[in-house]
Amino acid sequence: MERYADVIIRRALRLRKGDVLSINTEDENNGFAHLIAKKAKEITGNGTYILNIENGRIAGTEEAESEYPIEKKATALLYLPVYKEYMEAESGRVYTAPEIQRFRHLSDPLDIPEPSVPFAVAPVPSESWGKTLDDESGISLPASLISDLLSLGEDNYLEAGKDDEDVLLYERERLASLSITRCRIQDEEGTDIEFSFLPGSEFTTTIQRLRDGRLFIPTIFSSEIFRAIEKTSAEGYITATRPFMLFGRLVRSLSLRFEKGRVTDFSADERTAGLFRLYLEQDQNAGVLSELSIAEESNAASLIDCFALPEWDRMRGISLTIGGPRPESLKTDAARSSANDSLVTLSIPIGSDSTVITAELEDGSIYTIAEDGFIKEE
Repeated sequence: MERYADVIIRRALRLRKGDVLSINTEDENNGFAHLIAKKAKEITGNGTYILNIENGRIAGTEEAESEYPIEKKATALLYLPVYKEYMEAESGRVYTAPEIQRFRHLSDPLDIPEPSVPFAVAPVPSESWGKTLDDESGISLPASLISDLLSLGEDNYLEAGKDDEDVLLYERERLASLSITRCRIQDEEGTDIEFSFLPGSEFTTTIQRLRDGRLFIPTIFSSEIFRAIEKTSAEGYITATRPFMLFGRLVRSLSLRFEKGRVTDFSADERTAGLFRLYLEQDQNAGVLSELSIAEESNAASLIDCFALPEWDRMRGISLTIGGPRPESLKTDAARSSANDSLVTLSIPIGSDSTVITAELEDGSIYTIAEDGFIKEE
């Protein structure tokens, strides 16, 4: 946890001298919040606001690691969520937004403004998280997943991943510079689908940049490049290749067919089929293809079976999202107004080392985006 705290403040938030950190947390994570506050002061020279959350509301504020009142507003934000045990899904029920959030299927609003300060969400190992992954694992399995993902066992854990981040930013810039209009994804596992990218969107990553050029990683770890899809364009079929969470249950098999951008048919075992029907019933646009996410098969996340966290599960390889897309790739007002607007979202992993992604450019030429598990450079 000492090393995890270092990664959060040095690699994800990239705190600087003079910063003031604000941490939102619950009692369960209070000790970890204080550890982070102690380490943050070594960099910033300032104390940290710790906001205690109870039932979704601020129950108290503490100024940690400061002998005097902190006179400066927060310049960096951190959320330490408590992994809640999933409730049992009820067939035929339309859930409220807070309930959908508990299932981790709530989409982001499409009009979120660009951030003015760095922020991050750092999942913390817990019994509930471990039970979701394996009834017998306890807290040890999620702790191990975090350690493996962030190379916390290596002597150079603070430098691990930096080269990968530089390559990811380079690849994003290169793909964003190409005039890509359409895309086709094929593999040997049961995927063959074509779609158009949403006009006014562009390839981006979960590594974000403030207006002053400062980089930060809201998801702590980043390995993906993603872009919004035009909501009526998808034609074809996909097959999941990795496990993922659906209404709090681990799903290992699901195949979908799309026509005019929307799911028209699907195949799954009886339990998964019931859960997927329930997902589609939540919102009229829940089954619309909305986003492509690309991560190479050799990245640290790809070696992990399942995190039970959508923000990390998307980074294990290639995935396609139905429902609401993330707003970060929507660069114009027209894109935000024409993107698929849905209350729910679900990312389905489809990638493997046999996947080939080809793209059509504005001039009609064909460009290979990814092949053999890697993003190509031609």
